[in-house]
Amino acid sequence: MRISTVKIISLLFFILSAFYLYTAHQIRVFSFDEDAPFNAKTFPIYLGYLGMFLSALYIILPERTSTEVNHKVLDYKSSLFLVLITIVYGFIILKAGFFLSTSLFLFLSYYFLGERRWIWMFILSFPFVALFMFLLHGILDIYLRDPFLKMLGIIG
Repeated sequence: MRISTVKIISLLFFILSAFYLYTAHQIRVFSFDEDAPFNAKTFPIYLGYLGMFLSALYIILPERTSTEVNHKVLDYKSSLFLVLITIVYGFIILKAGFFLSTSLFLFLSYYFLGERRWIWMFILSFPFVALFMFLLHGILDIYLRDPFLKMLGIIG
């Protein structure tokens, strides 16, 4: 009996989602936010359940067609770079802040995925993250600690 690579990847994604769900339950919230309908752990918990549900469907349901993957044409180098910059992103987000680290992460991700139009790479990273920060701070009143923007005097 040969186990499909889709089933193996789905099993790994199920385990990853279960671990994510476990860590989502460990998120601390303010005491006044515990009974709120939406708090810091609501979306991660739902995301963990959704990942487990979808991967379980892939594991349980039969495959319609068998797919053969030609490993010679896959770009493992770009995937490895994405994993590495994701790890670096996780380490620098607290020191550099959300705006700078996320913008650089997106910019480098576009570059490693093959995009070479610098203006689009810039527009889809720095202004996009700035718009997202405005949405969080200005409209939703969600505070993200950002030493870089604090140093520039943009947020307090």
